[in-house]
Amino acid sequence: MKFILFALKNLLRNKIRTLLTVLSIAVSVTVLFSLLSFTKGYEKGMTSELGKMGYQIMIVPRGCPYEAASLALSGGKIPNYFDYSVLEEVKKIPEVEIAAPFFMSAIIRPDEDRTDIYFGMDENMFQMKKYWNIKGSYFKDENSLIMGGDAAYIEQTDEPGQKFYVREKDREFVVTGILERTGTKDDGFFFIPLKAAQEMFGQKDRVTGIAIRVKDPTLIPTVVEQLEKLPDSQVITMSQLMGTMMNLVAQAKTLILSIIIIAIIISALGALNTVLMSVFERTKEIGVMRAMGAGREHVFQLVWVETLVMALISGILGIGIALIGMGLVEKIIKKLLPLAPQGSVVSFDPNTLLICLGFVILVGLVAGIYPAYRASKLKPIEAIRTE
Repeated sequence: MKFILFALKNLLRNKIRTLLTVLSIAVSVTVLFSLLSFTKGYEKGMTSELGKMGYQIMIVPRGCPYEAASLALSGGKIPNYFDYSVLEEVKKIPEVEIAAPFFMSAIIRPDEDRTDIYFGMDENMFQMKKYWNIKGSYFKDENSLIMGGDAAYIEQTDEPGQKFYVREKDREFVVTGILERTGTKDDGFFFIPLKAAQEMFGQKDRVTGIAIRVKDPTLIPTVVEQLEKLPDSQVITMSQLMGTMMNLVAQAKTLILSIIIIAIIISALGALNTVLMSVFERTKEIGVMRAMGAGREHVFQLVWVETLVMALISGILGIGIALIGMGLVEKIIKKLLPLAPQGSVVSFDPNTLLICLGFVILVGLVAGIYPAYRASKLKPIEAIRTE
């Protein structure tokens, strides 16, 4: 305890230099903690969101399958379509339990700075969305509409039965149901009957995708093999999509982690410089300590503890800044990543906290070795004579 108090007093002798060093390490720890928390939260959120989709396979038009699947998950206008007849071919596969066609398109409203996503579906999709809780009822006719929780909030629609006019398409719907928030992209969609969506966007008997659930998950590879034979379409599984998304995150993580490591090395050099300068300034003082009976190990411990205390303070400060700024980090990430899950993408984990603290302590241990060794090697008489 005495060593720690003594170390704090020594660090406070040059407050500005110590503060700058602490801040440089703290910033590195803040970024490291935020990155690790984001990776864990993003993976957790994506797994949860894909698990709620209710299906394991998606057929999309030929082109870039991951772009089309991503648009289907996040909402958007898929540029390609395929004929409704593909659905009949899918239904012929005996291992398929449910095949649900859907039509998705978007209406951009620049005057309100928003994009409305319309999702056309039939009763088969309702079977896959059994986790839905709807205030009101399902579709009653071709003019029915179900609003996602966020969409209803934006439109200030509280109760079913209200009329909803789409001025861009000159089409009026009756809100038959309001979907309770699910924590997925469904919350922001406008759900309408499949035929109504096809007519409204001028794509009669065409679909933008087919969602498939198989009778036995172990049969997914067999079903995929048969689906790949269908013309003008491409097949993607939810596990493949998850893997692709996480690979993209991993690549970004590697790049950012490399930058963080460089920043931490620079911070460690800064800590080494701060403590080493402190040793130079206290050479005569260390000589007096040695002359009064302090051993080399005592001097080594004192200087080393100074570095550890400074590193630990930096780590705690950095983690504190990261925790306080989590909300801001989350908003920035969601703006940069349109496919980010609806829920939290920054997850606090005690293990992440321990990793960051352990890492910063390691930096303190390494950065403090040379200054502590140099101080312990000073000879009392030479140190006292030093100006």
